[in-house]
Amino acid sequence: MAVQLDTDERAKVEAGRRTPRPNYFNAASLQDTPISEDFEAFLILQDSATITATLTWLAATGLLARLRLDRDAVAFETLVVERNDRIDQLDEVTSSTIAFSAWRQAFQAGKFSETSEVGLIIRDAQAMAGELFALEERLNHLAQVEQRVEQRLAQSVSSAQLRELQSWPTPLLAY
Repeated sequence: MAVQLDTDERAKVEAGRRTPRPNYFNAASLQDTPISEDFEAFLILQDSATITATLTWLAATGLLARLRLDRDAVAFETLVVERNDRIDQLDEVTSSTIAFSAWRQAFQAGKFSETSEVGLIIRDAQAMAGELFALEERLNHLAQVEQRVEQRLAQSVSSAQLRELQSWPTPLLAY
């Protein structure tokens, strides 16, 4: 045991020890893990009010974690649908902007550039192209937003973390 106890504490801890020590679910190893001797001593030395308050807080935290896990799962599914729609839209818009750019580069009025109809056809053709370029820019911006949301969702509570959180009452109630 790494924690130094006085004589009274040591006697209380020795009298309260359990064999085997209770387990909690370790989210990192994904295994049930016995609590350490130091944590066992800590629990033995706690008063019942502290244990009760801890259990109450863990119950509330567990509820919030489950809600967050459910919310993030729905958010991720929504993100996937939105991303697939955005990818389809972006492919369509990008092919249109590429086609417009190719047309505009090939459409050279040359010595007819002062002809009014040439100017009108360029203006009319470019009118919709401006919207396509703006839409392409918005879709690319959405891709960046989606990337940030994915990063945030990656920090979500995992089911293993929730299981760990829910496993703490076992050792807490043992003492």
